[in-house]
Amino acid sequence: MAWTTPKTNWVGTDTFSAADWLRIVYNVKYIADALHATYIPFTNVTDKETLINETHRNNVIIEIERLYKLMGSSWNRGCVAERVPYGSTWNSRDLNIIESMLLNMKKQLDGELNGQVEYYAGVEIVCGDDVSVGLL
Repeated sequence: MAWTTPKTNWVGTDTFSAADWLRIVYNVKYIADALHATYIPFTNVTDKETLINETHRNNVIIEIERLYKLMGSSWNRGCVAERVPYGSTWNSRDLNIIESMLLNMKKQLDGELNGQVEYYAGVEIVCGDDVSVGLL
């Protein structure tokens, strides 16, 4: 499986194509293969002929999260909500998160990015997810 440089500068006016889908799922497959993890991407897509539904999209998100955990990664990242039937597709923010995560996973595999925590409690706490501590 070959690596393709992700597109990390999506804007709202960009059009999502079959080539974009294939780049994403093949990059997920590349990471999975490097980790000796099983992943079978949905690749039977054609522009203007194939409906990529919420199940296809959610499988990609679930797999990226699984690989992130499998790598022991803790670098800062965004989160993409799972899609619901007849709901919205990925937007430019979602696509930038997805492709940036894949790029950072590749960098971690190549030793260019430390997979460990880079920020600790102190003056400011930086994390990738919202944290609620409730009422004390």
